[in-house]
Amino acid sequence: MRPLFHLLRLWLIQLRYAATRELAFRANFFVWIIVELSWFVLQLAFVDVVYHHVDSIAGWSRPQMIVLVATNQLIQQIFTAFLMPGLMKLPESVRDGKLDFVLLKPAPPQFLISTSHLEIGPVANALIAAVVVGYALQQLHVTPDLPSLFLYCLLILAGLLTHYALLLTLVSLTFWIVQAESVLLGYYSIFQVARIPREATTGWFRFLFTFALPLLLVANIPAATLLHGFQLGPLLLFLLTCLTAALFASLFFQLGLRRYQSASS
Repeated sequence: MRPLFHLLRLWLIQLRYAATRELAFRANFFVWIIVELSWFVLQLAFVDVVYHHVDSIAGWSRPQMIVLVATNQLIQQIFTAFLMPGLMKLPESVRDGKLDFVLLKPAPPQFLISTSHLEIGPVANALIAAVVVGYALQQLHVTPDLPSLFLYCLLILAGLLTHYALLLTLVSLTFWIVQAESVLLGYYSIFQVARIPREATTGWFRFLFTFALPLLLVANIPAATLLHGFQLGPLLLFLLTCLTAALFASLFFQLGLRRYQSASS
């Protein structure tokens, strides 16, 4: 337990310094909120347009679809705030040798890289997404009990871990590929798969994004749990694929780290 408390304390310290750095550029904070909020509003507007022509999509009504889209937005924004910025800096750190300084520190490199940067703007958008989830539930006359809310929060963490595992795997390619940023562009495209109802997909697409790249589970399972209550099968599937992806990503990162040659060598 002591190492965990040490890492938590280290993360809080890094969080404080990252927040101080971000607040030095307050304009970025407000610009990020406006841009991401505009994108979220466009997603909700698209849902509204679609449901003017249909009553449901794969069994999802309009308010249920809003819960799904808002849950996806909530997970995206938390991930973008706390984990994505540090991971996206890895290719640059490998190229210019700044990774050397990380490896000299008495803490796990993966932890230091993942928590080294922070963006505050997405935190505000995450709160807005949570409010939208609550509003959609009110329209459905659904009042989740405490166990359902606790399980929802737990599944949100599982969704964050899934996104983290996928992005960590992609950025770890920088140990083999010089310009890994070009590969990362694909992540922003597949990122949006998470807001599609899983029931609306079939065939190889559903298999791929359920088992190999479990993005179809990231928002679908938390939203379905909030709407319909505890479902053991989907829950176990989500947790299993999530933990498998996280283990693979960590091992892949460690493999890449062994190939790293110090800039001073």
